[in-house]
Amino acid sequence: MHLQMSSRRTSVVLALSLGLFAGAAGAQTTTNVQLILDASGSMLGKLPDGQTRIASAKATLTQFLGGLKADPSLNVGMRIYGAGLKAGAQCEDSVLVTPMKGFDKAALQGQVTAATPKGATPIVYSLMQAAADFPKDSSRKVIVLVTDGEESCGGKLNDAVATFKKLGIEVDLRIIGIDLNDKARKSFEGVGTFENTRSGAELGQALGRATATAQTGKYAVSGPKSAGAGSEIMVKWTGPNNPGDYVTIVKKGAPIGNYKDYFYTKAGNPGKLIVPLDPGEYELWYSSEKANPNPTLATAPITLTPPTYGLSAPKSVGAGSQIEVKWTGPNNPGDYVTVVEKGAPVGKYTTYFYTKAGSPGKLIVPLAAGEYELRYSSEKATPNPTLASIPLTLTAPKYGLSAPASAKPGSSIQVKWTGPNNPGDYVTIVKKGTPVGDYGNYFYTRNGNPRTLEVPKEPGSYEIRYSSENGRPNPTLSSVAIEVR
Repeated sequence: MHLQMSSRRTSVVLALSLGLFAGAAGAQTTTNVQLILDASGSMLGKLPDGQTRIASAKATLTQFLGGLKADPSLNVGMRIYGAGLKAGAQCEDSVLVTPMKGFDKAALQGQVTAATPKGATPIVYSLMQAAADFPKDSSRKVIVLVTDGEESCGGKLNDAVATFKKLGIEVDLRIIGIDLNDKARKSFEGVGTFENTRSGAELGQALGRATATAQTGKYAVSGPKSAGAGSEIMVKWTGPNNPGDYVTIVKKGAPIGNYKDYFYTKAGNPGKLIVPLDPGEYELWYSSEKANPNPTLATAPITLTPPTYGLSAPKSVGAGSQIEVKWTGPNNPGDYVTVVEKGAPVGKYTTYFYTKAGSPGKLIVPLAAGEYELRYSSEKATPNPTLASIPLTLTAPKYGLSAPASAKPGSSIQVKWTGPNNPGDYVTIVKKGTPVGDYGNYFYTRNGNPRTLEVPKEPGSYEIRYSSENGRPNPTLSSVAIEVR
């Protein structure tokens, strides 16, 4: 048995059930469809378009049932939960109000009209009860669940899956959510086919997509007609959601089987795609891994337009300093700003920040003076392309130290320093000839000037060094000798 379930509520179920009905009408095999309608108290809440959730669900479902044609091979039933039909047991308030025997349009529409939101949301209990509603035969079995929230009675969706498996029943579960929050959406992840809606119009469209999905051989994919190159887009799809089905974007005219960024349909509907960085004419494809080469089952055109990129920062700063960089760009996942030597190969980077951190972003520039470039780049291609750049001159800052020429072992001395006081700059004392980057007792320059430094307890020749953590190994930028005796 294979039970598909996902995280969407009453609206999802409605949309799915509608699609399944339409597909069943022309089929030879008997199809049993059970609509599960959420009539919990939360359905009295309003959608962003001002309509109550229950009113939207009723109107859309009634219209759908009205347009559905009767067929000898189609049985449609309805279960309602949360409507107070089973008194005294909110978490068992789930009733099969119309059995799956034929298609009694008037009875189904009457039950939809009469549903009054009152109670809890026993989704898992309803699904487990639905398992017993289906005949134990080889007929096609479909559940369309329309809900506006997550399970509220402590049930676990995996328990419902286990019930269907135990009974040897394979069910196609379609979930349509009505304005679900993030927590509710996540609760359905990995279970069935799910789509979330936020208005009566979206609910109707979701039902239309589900209807097309159920029809044999019907596939579709839709996204924006145009988008900025490198941007993230939402793509809606219609298809059976079989294992290995996926949606991708390719250059117009690309050979069958090609793909770039993609998502598997099991991830939900709509799905997210990051489109290529190169402007031009492309196509969205619904494809499948179940053949070689992977067939293209549906397509939709999309034009990628050149996005605007730009950078703004000081023309000249001291080497090793921290600067603020303003940027203009699509802020796609993986976009970043870095600083490199002038003429460095494309894809090279040193210190950087991701654009998701905001504009302006903070950047610590290299310690070596010279001519550099600030670059707006992206991780979405190899090598990471340079999408915008501006020149930057790093000037050599002045460094210096002032301290006693000698001190007693274990004593404390005052050290004055001159330097840019960049993040990570520090003063340390080490044995004369110690490798660059090693350190002993130290203080960060940010802690003041002058600053107390503790001298080692072992006599000998030492150096006081002004160093920085912004290099590898930490460089010595200035030093003075001191004898400990």
